Amino acid sequence: MMSMMIADPRQVGNDIDVYLAPLIEDLRRLWVEGVDVYDGNAQETFRLHVLVFCTINDFPTYENLSGYSVKNIRL
Repeated sequence: MMSMMIADPRQVGNDIDVYLAPLIEDLRRLWVEGVDVYDGNAQETFRLHVLVFCTINDFPTYENLSGYSVKNIRL
């Protein structure tokens, strides 16, 4: 599962939670409950849990997602 956002003049800004809510629900369910997955090599089913290990984003997106101000960073 992958989510991608492209910032432009019409970006959602602080209302990003509306767009991320379905993704967050899925990730929460996959972390807490997990899903049954079939392992073809072992010929058995196991419970798989997932998590978000890292994200890759530019500074404006980082500011939107985390709430930190990054406007004073000069590259």
